[in-house]
Amino acid sequence: MIKKWRPFWSYDVEKTECWLSSNAADGKILVDVKLFSRMFVFEETAGKQLEYQVIFDRYQNILPSGLLDSGWEDSLVKGNWKFVRNGRETIRAYPSREGIMKKNRVHLLLLTVISYLYVIQLFSFIIGMLTAFFAPGNANFVASPLWSLTILYFLQVIGVIIFTFYLTRKLRTFKHKIFCSSVDKSESTEGTFSKWRFGWMYAPDLLENWLSNMAHEGNQLVRVSKNRLAFIFEKDTPKLVSFVQDYQWKTAPEYFDFHKSAGWKLRFTSTSWLFNYSIWEKEYTSGEMKPRFTYNSTEKNAQVRKVIIASSILISYLLAIWLFAIRIQFLNSQAFDISHIQKIINGLLIISLLSPIFILIRTFLYALRMRKSI
Repeated sequence: MIKKWRPFWSYDVEKTECWLSSNAADGKILVDVKLFSRMFVFEETAGKQLEYQVIFDRYQNILPSGLLDSGWEDSLVKGNWKFVRNGRETIRAYPSREGIMKKNRVHLLLLTVISYLYVIQLFSFIIGMLTAFFAPGNANFVASPLWSLTILYFLQVIGVIIFTFYLTRKLRTFKHKIFCSSVDKSESTEGTFSKWRFGWMYAPDLLENWLSNMAHEGNQLVRVSKNRLAFIFEKDTPKLVSFVQDYQWKTAPEYFDFHKSAGWKLRFTSTSWLFNYSIWEKEYTSGEMKPRFTYNSTEKNAQVRKVIIASSILISYLLAIWLFAIRIQFLNSQAFDISHIQKIINGLLIISLLSPIFILIRTFLYALRMRKSI
């Protein structure tokens, strides 16, 4: 028996599957997986050309008939995890990836919440240290017998934050490849120019009208910048183009395929688990009804509620950080005299309050406009 440790195998299943297939070709066949210790157990045998797939399914214990007809068979079943293999040269059908996507999305959600709490702790710690360091007079630093535990704790905090970024990147790559969520980018033949648009995600109706007017004037959207603030255009012939900014709590596997098959082009999609915005476009001709995702007032109201709820969560989070930072500053002002660094921090805190206020006003005005138009 051969044991191999693979701690993050479930967050990059495609790489894990290739690794299992490579081991099978080298004469190491999977016989067991220790889910808690993340240990894979192999048995040495003659090399085989096998293709592995990993399935996560809470409800179905046996493979569907379509997969069985395509040559898939259970190699190993551990809880809700199934490791299936196929020795055929031509494979017609493959298992669904939806279960793995949902599971990793839940893990990412929990890690993101924990990381946000850790960021607040780091922020308050940095403010406290800066205030003490730049405090007028002599600040007394008392050595603690538990500094080693403090250092270990903050190393763990930084590790969780880094792992959250890692999982976000892996989930985004997996989503783009499996669910066909790649952005349709236009090839620019001439020079491009950019237009900055702050807070566009909190006023979908204004963004849609603005992009449609730009297209009507001959400014065709090429892409959205990586910082999500600038829209890149190129000069072209004027066109009638309908834009839709759509918000989803979570995107189903068929979401992107469904709209792309209907002729819509995906111009932007966010990677956040909470603020999953997408921008779609579709060209139409004069006299034709302007294409939309839905014309139903009930569905439109549901979309507005999603945007309001998501914005409210973000506003609450930003205000919580702001109030926490104000509390730390208040405690520091009681312990130290007001220093220059504290004055700077107070100014930054006042400026940072403008962000949730801006989001609140923009979302409120959007809700009023939609209430009148629906």
